[in-house]
Amino acid sequence: MAIEQYTLTFIKEMADKPLLQKLSQNYELIVVFQRGQLSDTAGWVQISLQGDPEEIQRAVADLNTQGVMISPVHLQPLTFDVNPMP
Repeated sequence: MAIEQYTLTFIKEMADKPLLQKLSQNYELIVVFQRGQLSDTAGWVQISLQGDPEEIQRAVADLNTQGVMISPVHLQPLTFDVNPMP
């Protein structure tokens, strides 16, 4: 299973559409809402999509056809300093 994060940007008129619900209904994905903001003119949400990489790409392509601007969120890998036990 892959986990990819995206920021979706859309015009205010799209705020009433169930975009995230349709992603989980139409594709075999887990959609996790992380944060978002809506203004008088536009909005954005940051989500993570969990599932098969091909299914994620199909969902992203579908959002593109609906006029949603999609930007992948590139995260730095987590690193941990592990001190060996004496």
